[in-house]
Amino acid sequence: MLNISIAKLEQARKNPQAFAASLSVAEKGFGNRGSFSGTFKSFIGKFHNDIANKDKFHTQLQDAYKLQFVENSLNNKRAEKYCEAFSKYTDYMIEHRFGLDNFFTRINLKLLSNVSLGGNSPVLSSSDTRNIVFSIEEAPSNWQYELKYPILQKYLAENYYECEVDRVEIGIFNVNSCQFELNVFDNVEIEGAFKEARIVLGEVDRILKL
Repeated sequence: MLNISIAKLEQARKNPQAFAASLSVAEKGFGNRGSFSGTFKSFIGKFHNDIANKDKFHTQLQDAYKLQFVENSLNNKRAEKYCEAFSKYTDYMIEHRFGLDNFFTRINLKLLSNVSLGGNSPVLSSSDTRNIVFSIEEAPSNWQYELKYPILQKYLAENYYECEVDRVEIGIFNVNSCQFELNVFDNVEIEGAFKEARIVLGEVDRILKL
């Protein structure tokens, strides 16, 4: 069984040949800990566990960036941007009464008889009336056209939230704009994404068997 991380679906879509070749190369690394986004995400968790101390966590986030990264104009600007984004994120979550359901859930989606999608979902959050799923992106580019988002909307509605597909909003939290960008894909868009993903990964599987 060929298992592809859903996070790499766009790589396969853009160049199946190169992507198939890359699968034989072992990748090293331990996620995004120690990165600007990884630090940001860890403080999101702290905030959701103790909303009353939002201001304290904002100060601690500023200190964390100073400790983790060399002080220069580029890093200082990025730190300021992430700290502003943290403030906007926490304000939004409090205003709309969202709680953190999970940083991720594991994906296990069989697309073809011998090909499945795996990896981790984006962040999952909900209020009494809404379910939102979002990636944290510093430099997003046309995320609405990526295959993974409509696929994840359907998968997480059925397998995580156990609700109608149109009850899950999916998208990104844009660090640059300090705003959520969320969408609800319709059935035509979702089925189109599944169809193309099957074609793409079927081609990857075919190349690997040559």
